[in-house]
Amino acid sequence: MKGKSNIQFIFLILIVALYLFHALNLSFTQDDSYISYRYVQNFLDGKGLVFNPGEYVEGYTNFLLIIILIFFGKLGINYIIASKAIGLVSGTGILILSFLWGKKYSRGGISEIIPSAVPLLLASNAAFAYWSMSGMETTLFALLIFLGLYLASENSLLYVPVLALGALTRPDGAVVFGSIILYKIISRNSSLRAASRDIALFVLLLLPQFIFRIFYYHDLLPNTFYAKTGWSLAYIGRGLEYIWLSLRHYGLFGLLFIVPILAWRIMDRKLRLVFFVSLLFALYIIWVGGDVFHEHRFFVSMIPAYYLVFVIGTSLLSGKLFQSNRTWRIAMVSLFLTVFLILTVILPFDEMRSSREAMKSLVGKMGNWATVLNHSLPGHYTIACATIGALGYYGHGDLIDMVGLTDRTIAKEPQPPVPGIASDWREKNYNIPYLMRRKPDFILFSTGIKPTAPAEKALFLSSVFRRDYYPVFYEGQKSMAIYKRLSDSTGADRYFADPHFVDLFIDALNAFGTHNYDAAYELAGRSVQSGPEDFYLPVVLMGEVRMAQGRFDEGVPLLQRADSIAGGRAIIADAVLEKYFADKGNRSAASAYRKNIESYNHLD
Repeated sequence: MKGKSNIQFIFLILIVALYLFHALNLSFTQDDSYISYRYVQNFLDGKGLVFNPGEYVEGYTNFLLIIILIFFGKLGINYIIASKAIGLVSGTGILILSFLWGKKYSRGGISEIIPSAVPLLLASNAAFAYWSMSGMETTLFALLIFLGLYLASENSLLYVPVLALGALTRPDGAVVFGSIILYKIISRNSSLRAASRDIALFVLLLLPQFIFRIFYYHDLLPNTFYAKTGWSLAYIGRGLEYIWLSLRHYGLFGLLFIVPILAWRIMDRKLRLVFFVSLLFALYIIWVGGDVFHEHRFFVSMIPAYYLVFVIGTSLLSGKLFQSNRTWRIAMVSLFLTVFLILTVILPFDEMRSSREAMKSLVGKMGNWATVLNHSLPGHYTIACATIGALGYYGHGDLIDMVGLTDRTIAKEPQPPVPGIASDWREKNYNIPYLMRRKPDFILFSTGIKPTAPAEKALFLSSVFRRDYYPVFYEGQKSMAIYKRLSDSTGADRYFADPHFVDLFIDALNAFGTHNYDAAYELAGRSVQSGPEDFYLPVVLMGEVRMAQGRFDEGVPLLQRADSIAGGRAIIADAVLEKYFADKGNRSAASAYRKNIESYNHLD
């Protein structure tokens, strides 16, 4: 037995090494992590636990992680590196706990492969590795939840403070605690008196943070709750899609849940508790509409528990099917788990890596914009954006979060959704009248001039936005576009009723990007016909299409028309016209367009 334990321990070390290699290979920093970093840095700078100095808004949901990072920052330790180290240490802790928990079920002839199977599945899981190095609280939360489930299954009162720490790391920890209490009551594993004691202790441990929130932020709940939360059939539909994607990638198309359900009757009460809670958590994910991220973050929070009950459930069912042949049983279980392991690696491989590269690109672009703005505008500036992480952390201006995570007004007083604005963004709150009253110096889309978030699309309905803001292109790069405010509006803000012209404009931009010029021209033309008269951007696009096709007699008038509508601020039109007239030898016309560009295409 000692020899087997030594082999299992050596195998665990190898699994941990595999996990660390996997996580480091997927290393990146999630844009939302920079929101926490900005809160930490502002606190360390003496500005308070705020996103914008003077604005007391709780735009985070990971209180415990932020406090830990502040502690490291006070010690002079790089808190960004610390956040990643916490993720790796937490992930390693989960592997070790799953190994030790599995060993309890490797005795009595059930199966010697259980202790290593769960940590091996976790170490091979790209989503688990992905979030470990993201700088976010995901694996810390998962560790606290997994440890709390273990202690609850062992009837240790310590599960209460552990899950209280989990709830301080993410409010979803309260869902896990409530599910445990519910199971204990309905299964009669706990008396009402004991359950009341646990609830009182849990509330007492969370009370200081609740009091802090009321007095510091003047709110009952985090601002993100108001910005993100909603309950409707649409949310449930998105939640079902979210869970199904996770099950396709990491759950053998639903067998991850089906196997424990089939094994329910032969599970002991400890495993039943774990599976009951993990199943309720899956229903909770569905209810809240999944996550804004598509890389299984919420699923990862409970995946150690899912894997544990799945592996042990598989072993228990195999014991029923192959009672008389232990060797055959181990072989079949090993084969089944090997197939699961291979699919876990292969199915989401490309998607997870492309997600990582896309996020690295986004963070790089937004960080680059912050550097450009800081250099061009050494004084104070205000910028509005729907992707606020790296831009807010590296930039020194005040930032208005267009989807309301760090803005109380947008989170609590969103304007009614405009019918016809379609988007796959989960954060759908916006308040364009409020934003226009704030008069930010700049409005930045992460995708250049093209809107993607509902808040970005709704902007184009505002006459003030269309009149007072125009895209500036840093060093003439079309990929580096930002909307700059030219002047204060002198008229009332009028809102165009039908947003269909915005989607047509987006589709036209997408078609132009793939060199599908005929489709781009047709879609841009429809956008012009169905939109407001002062919306000149699709006219610019029509002109660009005709110039790219060599149909200059049509392209030049379109570009000049766009420049006229824009009051000389159609910078891309001017750039194309400048080149055209320079090539024609018309220096005076080319010079006029060059001067126009120089007049408007700057940030200061």
